[in-house]
Amino acid sequence: MNETGGWRYIHASVPGVAHRASGADCQDACAARLLTAPDADPVLLLVAADGAGSATQARAGAELACQTLLAALEERFSQPLSLQDWTRSEGEALLQRVQTALAQRAAEVGLPVREFACTLLSAAIAADYALLLQIGDGAIVIGAADGYQPAFWPQAGEYANETYFVTDPNAAARLEFAVLAEPVAEIALLTDGLQMLALHYQTRQAHAPFFRPLFQRLREYPDEGCSAALVTALERFLDGPAINQRTHDDKTLILASRVLALAVDDTLQPEEMPFTTTPPPAVRVSTLVTTDTHSVASIETMSPADAFATAEPDASADNSEVSCTDATDVCLTPTASTSETRELHRDEAV
Repeated sequence: MNETGGWRYIHASVPGVAHRASGADCQDACAARLLTAPDADPVLLLVAADGAGSATQARAGAELACQTLLAALEERFSQPLSLQDWTRSEGEALLQRVQTALAQRAAEVGLPVREFACTLLSAAIAADYALLLQIGDGAIVIGAADGYQPAFWPQAGEYANETYFVTDPNAAARLEFAVLAEPVAEIALLTDGLQMLALHYQTRQAHAPFFRPLFQRLREYPDEGCSAALVTALERFLDGPAINQRTHDDKTLILASRVLALAVDDTLQPEEMPFTTTPPPAVRVSTLVTTDTHSVASIETMSPADAFATAEPDASADNSEVSCTDATDVCLTPTASTSETRELHRDEAV
């Protein structure tokens, strides 16, 4: 394995229409880090957060949550770890690190910690397993046999359009935590500004036509790692009219992809080798080892033909249609969208 682990990944947070019009900051944040070591396989860390719209320090809270969790994960992976080491208590300890950092910052500036309220999503992807955690809305989406599946469904509160935050007193009980026992090859993290475009609410699945062209563009890019050119293209996509006409909220999207090598039995003679002209599966076979009651069941393998398919309109989708040939030119036509009203409602949970 090379030092990038074969990963291509990009991430961007852009302000929504409402915040851009008012001159307000984007209240989303995201970060990614590829951990490398001479004697270990690379580990890809991905984090995203959405600051509560009613919180005065929403952007600061989201940024601090991302950077704190990123540092905590890096510290944890600096020690020898196996899949069995990742228990729910480990996930709760990571959450506690974030909560402590937010509480300390709030105390420093003399504000209630709820002014730093934010959601939080994270994935730590090792060579042969992945750790996922989430509090609040947004989604972590993984390639699967039938397209793409959310690892957890976005959390909603007691009332419509509410969600939960890392600063809530009962955040640990709300924590979604899962360990996936086999390699992940494609994964996306997104905040709630993209939910109505990227998720199929009738079937509670990801809307595959939204993701396929994006991942195809990422897979086909010649350079591994995080490409500045593709990050710029992603920012243009998120800030383009096809998206902004359909959601007013801030938007964050993280995409990561790698091609997993096919296992080959080295005891076979050359004439017995299973050569194939088709590319290896671009998504993972997964077994959910440690999870909560809200998470989806085990995820199977996506076929090469499905993984490299051209995006086509999905007539069965109830939230959007996609017809595109390039990741920077996606046409979305949803029947519902996020709005300023939704943002105000969701903050009632703070």
